[in-house]
Amino acid sequence: MTARESGGQNGPSAKMEFYLTASTYLSSRAFPSSLLSRTPTLLSSPDTKPVLLPGIDSLNHGRKEPVSWVVTYPEASAHSSNSPKISLVLHRPSTQGQELLNNYGAKPNSELILGYGFALEQNPDDTIVLKIGGTNGKKWEIGRSAQGAEGLWNEVLSSVQQSAESSNYEDQLDAAGALLDMLQALIDRLPPQKDNQKVEMRPEVALMLNSYVEGQRDILESLIDFAHEKERLAVEQARMEGIEIVLED
Repeated sequence: MTARESGGQNGPSAKMEFYLTASTYLSSRAFPSSLLSRTPTLLSSPDTKPVLLPGIDSLNHGRKEPVSWVVTYPEASAHSSNSPKISLVLHRPSTQGQELLNNYGAKPNSELILGYGFALEQNPDDTIVLKIGGTNGKKWEIGRSAQGAEGLWNEVLSSVQQSAESSNYEDQLDAAGALLDMLQALIDRLPPQKDNQKVEMRPEVALMLNSYVEGQRDILESLIDFAHEKERLAVEQARMEGIEIVLED
């Protein structure tokens, strides 16, 4: 669409709006070019580029839907191109009129919303990304039930422990307290569940927001349970050393 075709709109703001619209169309439909390599993969890398696969891109996402991506390279000859051909093989039996689904892979709602414009209710693949320290700190991707939390815990513990060789129960209590304070601050910043009536938004957008917030809250609460367990273990270690510690609620 040109500025003339859109009713005479022109100027930098109109051009940026058109660019963002076109970029959204491309990013929500594109696949990584690595999918067409001789060792196909859906994982992107700095060398991959977005490619469009008309027809295949029209299928909606079905979590854990059994599908296979089959890429074939024809034998090169004077009468045929060496361009790859791709097939999407669905392994679940279907009946007439039933929707055929693709599988976009295990993606958290943050990625589904940004890349595809939808979210899954109580998405088991939800994650939250946390970082300790300054701009150069490592990012930790934590899933539901505190999956992947040990690395985050080790970084927090190493930042407070007195000895470089090992930590003691005091270090572990300090680390648990610091982690709990950080997690509670993040929970306090989340919007209340299903309190979107105060803000004008389309019902489908409200549903996406609720699904996203539910996942973030559930992960943070599981991390709080994780930190309390580390705290309990530190108290137990102190008791084994003959020191009785009573934690305040």
